[in-house]
Amino acid sequence: MTTSAMMLPMQIHELLGAGIRAARLKKGWRQQDAADHFRMYGLPSWRPVAVGQVETGVRKPSIGDLLLACVVLEISVADLIPDVSERIDLGTGATMSAAAARALLSGDWDAFEALPPENFDWPGEASIDKAIARAGAERDRQRRLIQPIADRAPSLDMYSGKALRIFLPPTDAEAHAAGRLEIEPVQLKCAALVLWDRDFEAERDARAGGGAASARTLAARRGHAARAMLAELRTFVDEAYKRGRGAHVEA
Repeated sequence: MTTSAMMLPMQIHELLGAGIRAARLKKGWRQQDAADHFRMYGLPSWRPVAVGQVETGVRKPSIGDLLLACVVLEISVADLIPDVSERIDLGTGATMSAAAARALLSGDWDAFEALPPENFDWPGEASIDKAIARAGAERDRQRRLIQPIADRAPSLDMYSGKALRIFLPPTDAEAHAAGRLEIEPVQLKCAALVLWDRDFEAERDARAGGGAASARTLAARRGHAARAMLAELRTFVDEAYKRGRGAHVEA
């Protein structure tokens, strides 16, 4: 077994974050400099702290975020993949080398197909079946967990497109709010839908309003709205479960 094969694979978002950091440093930018440029091109939430989170793999950028970041940094998505020996974990057990990822992202299919087999590791049907089973079990657990909340809105179709969004990964704001309430994000998302018929951030922004307010004023309004919403959610969730705080997270 080769040394690279023995190494733990890197998550793809960690590798892309490292590529963003390398490109930023190549331009001689501080994180504040990069944040200023990112905001100008449609990434207003990429403040210096967020840039650091992306670069260290704490925050997972979307495909749209990556494309905008590449415009700012004047590089291709393929250029974000640094030359590392670790394998890249693509999920459900599939891994590939950095060289394979760069060839794929650059559209060089001939180069991709010419790579030797050790550049890839496909999980096979057995591993995929296990991953699907685990995902199904987790979804079942989440459905049981939010049932007391969903019961507060009998007319809510839990299989509608709006309701199924409850099970998507939470935004940073949703994850933070759930942590404040000591519940899981899926519970917060379900409670928001039942209470306000929209997600947490949409309700917060509606309460904060818009207009010609400065960024600082808008941030203060959002903070005030979020605090009021957390109080409403805490009361609602406690009534739904008929327990005190901290008793809503399923082991």
